[in-house]
Amino acid sequence: MTERVRVGAADLDAPSGVVLGGDAAHHLLRFSRVRDGDIVVAFDGVGRERTGRACDLRRGELRISWDGPARPGVVADAAGVRWIQCLPKGDKMDGIVRQAVELGVRVVAPAYSARSVPREVGARVEARVDRWRRIAEEAARQCGRADVPEVRAPLLLAEAIAHVIEAGRLFAWERATTPLSAALAGLRPEGGIAVVAGPEGGFGDDEAERVVGAAFVPVSLGPRVLRAETAAPAVLAIISAFSGDLAAIPR
Repeated sequence: MTERVRVGAADLDAPSGVVLGGDAAHHLLRFSRVRDGDIVVAFDGVGRERTGRACDLRRGELRISWDGPARPGVVADAAGVRWIQCLPKGDKMDGIVRQAVELGVRVVAPAYSARSVPREVGARVEARVDRWRRIAEEAARQCGRADVPEVRAPLLLAEAIAHVIEAGRLFAWERATTPLSAALAGLRPEGGIAVVAGPEGGFGDDEAERVVGAAFVPVSLGPRVLRAETAAPAVLAIISAFSGDLAAIPR
């Protein structure tokens, strides 16, 4: 398996290669066991990548010597999804971020709804956001993306939906009757799609009315109630199949 590592955009353009130290070198040398001459793909986190070979290995440092020019890499799904996730309990958000990145999400926007537990503030929420961003970068590296999705700091749900600019707006709601596939059939994917999904316990009536009032279309995910951590991969896969990279027929 070819190893991948994130570097700065300027590093990717360095003519002779890039010297890596710190966590990047530690990961390649200690965990991936990269050896002299092994192929390594460097990506800049915003859409480009470049193939090179490991050389000049030493304790805590190595150099990547380029084999060719920088090129566009695999990036977010063509549907351009912003995933607005009302925070679930515990560490479930970690898995949601990871799977959303693998399925091509463009933005992850955590939100506090009435039934989100806990509502952390200050240093604790900053630490959680940093963790989610590290998870997003690692997931991008592992799945072969050359970009890293934006993971935003949590906002109140009303604030999160007020920031939406996407043309398509979907609301994954357990009381909706319109199938997700039917709602997607009427969307133009080039405008992007924003999706609101709830925590355990779903949404109260007032919250649901507020989301619908912001032009989000309530959509059903079927007769079975999905867990918060199941809804994200289910919805993102369906969106990609209808409006994104997995679409059988271009729209």
